[in-house]
Amino acid sequence: MSRNKVSYEWSIQRIDRIYSDIIDNDFADRLSFYFRHDLYDAITKHHNDSNERLQLVLIRYFGNEDDGEQEREYAVVHQAFDVIDGKHKLIPNKWQLPLNFEFGNKVPQRFHNELGSAIKRLIPKAEPTFRNLESMF
Repeated sequence: MSRNKVSYEWSIQRIDRIYSDIIDNDFADRLSFYFRHDLYDAITKHHNDSNERLQLVLIRYFGNEDDGEQEREYAVVHQAFDVIDGKHKLIPNKWQLPLNFEFGNKVPQRFHNELGSAIKRLIPKAEPTFRNLESMF
């Protein structure tokens, strides 16, 4: 019997803007493997003329070779925000991963660092963060 292990993978998802369905996934182990314009569009969730948008997601897999994948969780890159008087106010030119994946497992710091480095390379006016902004609020 093989032991369970955790692995991670980035995905640029092509999303239908009308129905929010995932049309396609482009997987990579590192953000540097993506084309610059695709990564920029996925981080900023840029909307082009089509009915699609891109979004960047970190995926956490848990399982083993004998039993296969037992669990899959997602952490979607979002624009950073502040909460003022109970309302979310977006922070211009800052993007972040959440602290945790959707089922509560912690997003490792190395992925926050990798995203911060990618933002610094791609978006000169951005103020990249190398730690999660949610921890500040």
